[in-house]
Amino acid sequence: MKNWKRSISAMLAACFCMTAAGIRPLPVQAAKTVVISPDDTYAINNGVFEGWGTSLCWWANRVGYSDSLAQQAADTFFGENGLRLNIARFNIGGGDNPSHNHITRTDSNMPGYTKYQNGQVTYDWSADANQRNVLKRCVEAAGDDAIVEMFSNSPPYYMCKSGCSTGNTNPGANNLKDDCYDDFAEYLAEVCKHYEQEWGIKVQSVEALNEPYTNFWGANSYKQEGCHFDIGNSESTIILELQKSMAKRGMSDVILCGTDETSIDTQIQAYNALSGDAKKAISRIDTHTYGGSKRTELKNTALSAGKNLWMSEVDGNGEAGQNAGAMAPGLWLSQRITVDCNELNASAWILWQVIDKHVCAAGYLGKKDSGMVDMSKGFWGTAVADHDNDTIVLSKKYYCFGQYTRYIRPGMTMLRSSGNTMAAYDPKNSQLVIVAYNTSAGASELNFDLSSFASVGTEAQTIRTSNSENWADAGNIALNGNQLAVSLAPNSVTTYVISDVKGSIERENKIDLTGKTVTGSNAWHDDAANSCEKAFDGSKSTFFDGVGDGYTQIDLGEVYDFETFGFCPRSGYEPRCIDGMIQVSDDGENWTTVYTIQGEQGYGMHYVKPQTEASGRYVRYTVPSGAPTNGINKDSVYCCNIAEIELYGTLHNAEPIKVKGDADGDGSVGVSDAVMLLKYLLTSGDVTDPEAADMDENGVLNARDLSLLKRAITG
Repeated sequence: MKNWKRSISAMLAACFCMTAAGIRPLPVQAAKTVVISPDDTYAINNGVFEGWGTSLCWWANRVGYSDSLAQQAADTFFGENGLRLNIARFNIGGGDNPSHNHITRTDSNMPGYTKYQNGQVTYDWSADANQRNVLKRCVEAAGDDAIVEMFSNSPPYYMCKSGCSTGNTNPGANNLKDDCYDDFAEYLAEVCKHYEQEWGIKVQSVEALNEPYTNFWGANSYKQEGCHFDIGNSESTIILELQKSMAKRGMSDVILCGTDETSIDTQIQAYNALSGDAKKAISRIDTHTYGGSKRTELKNTALSAGKNLWMSEVDGNGEAGQNAGAMAPGLWLSQRITVDCNELNASAWILWQVIDKHVCAAGYLGKKDSGMVDMSKGFWGTAVADHDNDTIVLSKKYYCFGQYTRYIRPGMTMLRSSGNTMAAYDPKNSQLVIVAYNTSAGASELNFDLSSFASVGTEAQTIRTSNSENWADAGNIALNGNQLAVSLAPNSVTTYVISDVKGSIERENKIDLTGKTVTGSNAWHDDAANSCEKAFDGSKSTFFDGVGDGYTQIDLGEVYDFETFGFCPRSGYEPRCIDGMIQVSDDGENWTTVYTIQGEQGYGMHYVKPQTEASGRYVRYTVPSGAPTNGINKDSVYCCNIAEIELYGTLHNAEPIKVKGDADGDGSVGVSDAVMLLKYLLTSGDVTDPEAADMDENGVLNARDLSLLKRAITG
């Protein structure tokens, strides 16, 4: 027996031995199928994830007086043993009129960097020492992945129409003086320059606006700094002025972003209202998700404009789960992370602030702290700073956040997923990470279909947070081939890490379908524009709109051995693909199903290996009869909708072919050619048996041998 065949047998045997080695057996209950594919990536930023973060205001302003609390915070939120956040959004405070005393929170009265006296402005670089103390420690804890974004809530008070940095006397009106747009831009740029040149803090991006098109920001407010900017000309003007000020300081490499509206829907409106020059000036759209629902539309807006997209701020006091107790706030956060990331395809997700409450009997600067919260109910933040005991009190919300942040890391490729799951692939370390939450009081069964990966490991490391666990090692789960069946514990968030994962299935030997005969059932209303031929026309933008138990099939003219199938669902009707079958036939009458589509599929090409040996002259895509039974497709009858099908394989029993590997020049790749090839392979250690080249054992190395040999070598 050849060595590569023996290796496969050994691997199969190892799978049967895993239970004895302490690996938990597979759940046997029926489960919802979730498809994870390396080809189905987030659209934004080419799917590359930039990271997780938090703003530093206002908690860093409050804890930074204490080196002990500042370091604890850096380790707890940015350190390797903590959340492993890497994005810090640093608030460039405007600074309110020093004669004002209306902001009652102990953390939100942010200092500015300038002093204004008799019409003269001077900079005070000793200001904001607390926030800066925390920033430096967080950047150091995050290491090479650290990203710093500077943002502003308001200009300095003396640039404001109301003379107050918390807003205009009319909260719905612009508060920046009409002749101070350039002054405000100069202020922001000067602070950015000073942080880079004097304190060694690399600034990746800067944002002049924060929830600008709202009526939240009123003069003499007890809450915080804030400034209204009208959509359109006002927002465009400050972006362009900031661009000029940054360029003047040689900082054009710093990303300008905008406009950080509070609502997703408003963000779309605000971006579209920017001037052409302002749109060109910003490289990334930052949005908050406190309101609105048009996540997909905002994603498409960013894609059409060629912009990156961040979810730059959100939090709340929401709850989720059934009798979830302390897990309720964390499950709410898990829901928000999952829907934001999967629907926006955002390349970063940033919490408003990780600490929102403070405990201190003495208060701070003459103000009273908020005090401890009931962590079994919804609350803002993920932790509470206890100044009296010099410690940071963590919550289940913190640990739920970490189920995502600790394992989905910067540089990974985000993969589109469905429902209560998120997924990311790390090609560098050959790891697949899946995170799933369960808001039910009972266990929830899921099956992850990983058949679109070239190969996957044999087991999944499991990490779980529940009411009784914090980032607990929940053991390893054995995969069944390319299927991972899991049982989610009640009211829990679970992370699965699979090693030895190779990405996309190799797609060689694509079969040219040009001129091949395509037949099938009728299209909806017999519409020729959406006929069965559209599934094989090479374009994903066309589709076969088949009805009922329809089908489309192609006659290849010769029998092929199939290695890979590619399919693309019809855009907007992706669930109709579920339960669709790819079938092959030698005679066009007797069909064998070689692949059945399971789980929700995103729009785009999906590549899969046949589930059983597949060869034939004819290939058919068909759907079952009757009503869908998968619980996802809500149509009253299965409809044959498919946008595109690709086929990969080689002619069955192909005659020897002349290729560049014909070393002896006899017109075919034979034994002597194989020996020369294997000399290289044996040296590299990829093949250990010279006979392994003749994969179909007919005495000649032909096209089929080459394909199978390469598959064996590359795994």
